[in-house]
Amino acid sequence: MVGMNTAVQSEGATTWRENLRTFRIATWLGWQIESNWADPLVFFIFAVLRPLASALILVVMYQVIAGGQRADAFDYLFISNAFFVLVVQVMVGLSWTIIDDRENYKMLKYIYTSPARKFAYLIGRSIAKVLIGLFTTTLLLLTGAFFLGLRISFEGIEWGWLALYFGLGMLILGGLGIGLAGVSLVIARHGGFIGEIVAGMLLLFSGAYFPPDILPPVLKEISLAMPVTYWLEGMRRALSGGILMATSPSGAATPISPLLARFDNPQLALILAVSALVSAVGSYFFYQWVEHAAKERGMIDRVTGF
Repeated sequence: MVGMNTAVQSEGATTWRENLRTFRIATWLGWQIESNWADPLVFFIFAVLRPLASALILVVMYQVIAGGQRADAFDYLFISNAFFVLVVQVMVGLSWTIIDDRENYKMLKYIYTSPARKFAYLIGRSIAKVLIGLFTTTLLLLTGAFFLGLRISFEGIEWGWLALYFGLGMLILGGLGIGLAGVSLVIARHGGFIGEIVAGMLLLFSGAYFPPDILPPVLKEISLAMPVTYWLEGMRRALSGGILMATSPSGAATPISPLLARFDNPQLALILAVSALVSAVGSYFFYQWVEHAAKERGMIDRVTGF
């Protein structure tokens, strides 16, 4: 009995080491591909200029629409836009890994015939996109705070809630991305667009650019059913130190989104925790199921591009 327990522990440690090794190598490979094997300094300059340009475009668009006025909705829009970068990068990064390795490099079939841990490889391969997204989000927020009039007080940031919301949000987005990666395994064509399509849908329904209160009743219910809506609200609150308010013509302060203001921080955290659990567990089993179907149908090594 003791020998059996020792063997089980040894097998578990070996599996953990193999997963970690696969994850480490896949992360390095993903970074090399994302940077296109460029000089680190050149890639860093590109990584800085791109988010700064997007921030300036957003500010100009807002100023034109608002008639040159800096209303309270600017903070709502800017913070949401900064964190929505992560939504796109995480979901697209995971789904694009399958398309990229199968269609562009034609290496997916070799990965599946190798001893590499497939799930660890998928996560590691997408880490580079996630880190680039995190860097972009941080840079956007710092640029907004120091140069564009974003009202963020570093003393007023609720760091505990920020860390909790961020971690739960990454689990949710990772689960959605893994689900999209599973779908990409069995999509015949145009699989490369699935991440952008889902991200675009979330942009409309998650209250990223405008509060869900202004949506028609049916779309409003869809928005409230999406965990990303609550995640973006939580991140806005944590950075701003509370619910974002707007000043009415009468001088009274009202929440920008009264619909989301009904939820306090513990309620938001509970919603996100349940969503993260469902997303992580559900996506894992869904991916395993789709992966098995793809193997049975001979779809792993099928190149479907034009």
